[in-house]
Amino acid sequence: MFPKNGFTFIDILIGAALLIIVFTGILGAYQLGMKVVGQSKARTTAIALANQKIEMARNLSYQGVGTIGGIPAGQLNETEIITRNGAAYTVKTTVVYIDDSLDGLIPADAQPSDYKRVKVKVSWQGQFGGGLALLTDVAPKEIWSEAGGGMILISVFDAEGIGVPQANISITNSAVNPAINAWYLADNNGNLVLPGAPTSNENYQITASKAGFSTDRTYGAEETTNPLKPHVSVYDGRLAEASFSIDETGSFSVRTSGAKEQGYPAIPNVPFALRGAKIIGTDAQGAAVYKYSDNFLTNNDGELNVGNLEWDSYSFTVNKLATGFDLIGAESPLATTSTQPIDLLPNISREVRLILKAENSFLVTVKDEVSLQPIFGASIRIFNAGLGYDETYPSDENGRAFFIPLEAATYNLEIGASGYQIYTGNIFVSGDKALTVNLVASP
Repeated sequence: MFPKNGFTFIDILIGAALLIIVFTGILGAYQLGMKVVGQSKARTTAIALANQKIEMARNLSYQGVGTIGGIPAGQLNETEIITRNGAAYTVKTTVVYIDDSLDGLIPADAQPSDYKRVKVKVSWQGQFGGGLALLTDVAPKEIWSEAGGGMILISVFDAEGIGVPQANISITNSAVNPAINAWYLADNNGNLVLPGAPTSNENYQITASKAGFSTDRTYGAEETTNPLKPHVSVYDGRLAEASFSIDETGSFSVRTSGAKEQGYPAIPNVPFALRGAKIIGTDAQGAAVYKYSDNFLTNNDGELNVGNLEWDSYSFTVNKLATGFDLIGAESPLATTSTQPIDLLPNISREVRLILKAENSFLVTVKDEVSLQPIFGASIRIFNAGLGYDETYPSDENGRAFFIPLEAATYNLEIGASGYQIYTGNIFVSGDKALTVNLVASP
């Protein structure tokens, strides 16, 4: 007789695994090929669009080479969205004057507008998105060009005074004709030079920003009577300088709770105000106008994350008249007493605990009668019909619920938890009252 040969279960598993590896490789190669083809098609189209815009600039008169609403002003659109082959391409054009080093540089060079540089950036979205940029220089027929107007020198630096490369710079001025509304990128040292800016008195609104960074800008009298950094003025033949300071943003992780001796019980839904120390100017009465000031509310767990904050020194306040709470202290780091204001450095997240107190409070702790272990998620209700007070809180992981603020009075107490008998009773609350209730298991 011939032996019966067959496949074992292990053989089948190994064969299946090999097939999966082979087909996964084929699929990956196919996807890579599709990506290469897709990017190649998109890139070819993008190059064509960029070349078209470059040729358009070359065919304009030298005076016409510029963007609508830009410095220098001209006939080119700053931003366009063009659809080709069912895909949308964003075409962004910038034109700036270039100060050639052959005849000296600013400030020794009295005529820094030697020629214009046109940059066309084309980007596209989708599964295989990308982007590219083309540059060309356009020179006047004369040896040098008289741009007219004045010149703006913009510097953007971080918290340590180091230039921020490729910072976004927005410039608007509706008081000149044509009006200016343009975006530029600072160089690798955080600088931008704009010769040929039309003369205008305190009308150039300039903003410096970058993704993930804070924002700095100029201010007008309509925002603060006496701004520390007013809108920029440009005078004929003179240099106007403006500097801006931005850096990566940070955040506060805020908790509102009772005191340490109470075990830091969470206090939910507490409104608080947060204000930085930096000012943008003064009002008509000479009072400081702060750059950052906002109001917040912690959640049902007494927590809140406040993000996108500029590096600064921040003060937390709680309105006692509106909330019934006294802010008696702050901790940052947690369990470390801190004085206000609390410093926040760039790209840092700090935990802050705001410790609150009221004239009357009630801390309930619920435990198992036998094990004396805290019961999590027990429903704790206290109410007083005459006062119109009726609140129910779940116990936390420590078996606690904190009722604050309260009026001095007697309250009805009901506590229930799955698998336990319901507890009822009365409690007189005056000052800081605490009670531990041991629940009896259901029969």
